Amino acid sequence: MPGNLGCYKDHGNPPPLTGASKTSNKLTIQTCISFCRSQRFKFAGMESGYACFCGNNPDYWTYGEAASTECNSVCFGDHAQPCGGDGRIILFDTLVGACGGNYSAMTSVIYSPDFPDTYATGRVCYWTIRVPGASRIHFSFTLFDIRDSADMVELLDGYTHRVLVRFSGRSRPPLSFNVSRDFVILYFFSDRINQAQGFAVLYQAVKEELPQERPTANQTLAEVITEQANLSVSAARSSKVLYVITTSPSHPPQTIPGWTVYGLATLLILTVTAIVAKILLHVTFKSHRVPASGDLRDCHQAGTSGEIWSIFYKPSTSISIFKKKLKGQSQQDDRNPLVSD
Repeated sequence: MPGNLGCYKDHGNPPPLTGASKTSNKLTIQTCISFCRSQRFKFAGMESGYACFCGNNPDYWTYGEAASTECNSVCFGDHAQPCGGDGRIILFDTLVGACGGNYSAMTSVIYSPDFPDTYATGRVCYWTIRVPGASRIHFSFTLFDIRDSADMVELLDGYTHRVLVRFSGRSRPPLSFNVSRDFVILYFFSDRINQAQGFAVLYQAVKEELPQERPTANQTLAEVITEQANLSVSAARSSKVLYVITTSPSHPPQTIPGWTVYGLATLLILTVTAIVAKILLHVTFKSHRVPASGDLRDCHQAGTSGEIWSIFYKPSTSISIFKKKLKGQSQQDDRNPLVSD
């Protein structure tokens, strides 16, 4: 049966639905739903063909779910409808068959008034479907049984109330269609002559996400980052210059391992240290005392003694070397610079 939430086990203490209840030998699905709706309950359940239970219990499934065939006991008021079974309860949302309502979920099913019973004569019902942010709403009629040409279903623009589409006994809807709105009103009208089972329509709202801006093929990553940086700098009114280092778009960026970064930093520090040490050593040698003019003269005189002589001689020839004493003003001047103290 369309619109049911399933078949569930009922052990009786407590029952799956703990609200109001009643029994009737004329029970139908819609009479039970209408009773629970009038009592402002969310769920309605039928058992054994004649018992109706209401409640708001979200844990109606506590005793477990049963096979749908175990809830096929016919309703006492309509032998074509299933009304549960012995110790089995078939559940419905009380919105099923309501004349009007407000919907904001992304998807749901709307049923004609009094569904699954035939809709009554002289019905005028409105349902609003409003899903903020939806680009369109997709509609699909899973059931459409309207036979009178005067009975109709319309979809209206929720903002202007302009009729978008109209269906009737002479103009049936397509299998599915889209309405490019996020706010639609579903309207139903029945005259006072003929009746039918009505309709069931599934709607699904569609939200399209805006595509994220990505660099074009001719725009490099550096340009994108630079544009974003310029926007940030302009917004902050900063006078700082921002340098962006990126890779070529034809070569994907590669990350450098941490140990490589540390190794390069260490090498840089050692290089700088060596350069500084060399500069300091050079300055130290330059700062030594410059010799006096007398010292320069002595060194010049002694330079001849420091020269290297080459002596060529024949075998069996003897060579004698004599030390000549240099005359000077003092004893210190008399010393040979090659002779140490």
